[in-house]
Amino acid sequence: MSTDYPAMHRTVVPSAVLPAPRFRYSPVVQAGPFVFVSGLVGLDPASGTLVEGGAYEQTTQVLGNLKALCREQNWQLEDLLVARVFCATAGDAAAVNKAWEEAFSDIEPPARTFVVVSALPLGAAVEIEFQLLLGARLD
Repeated sequence: MSTDYPAMHRTVVPSAVLPAPRFRYSPVVQAGPFVFVSGLVGLDPASGTLVEGGAYEQTTQVLGNLKALCREQNWQLEDLLVARVFCATAGDAAAVNKAWEEAFSDIEPPARTFVVVSALPLGAAVEIEFQLLLGARLD
């Protein structure tokens, strides 16, 4: 099988601002201009514990952690292509959407998928994974 794609290497991106993983996985992986951020739950980076409150507070924390990662790596929030939101209950959609609207009030938000699941790691109400394309701005 022939591939006409340029060589692209997978690089694990270290971060001092994200909470340390609790399991064996790479929180952030980059391949060329594409960045993949593993699902984030609402962990406080300083304490490593889930923030108090429900879906709104946890979504706010997840998006805050993403913004901190972007600042740390000199990426732009506008580089976001897609977010996949996993929520433990459908009833939390309004709370997630409220935090989402606040986070993206000044820019066009990325594409988004919202999935209701039966449970999330650490008993979280929300988990969100992200994909970025560095340098991808809206015209």
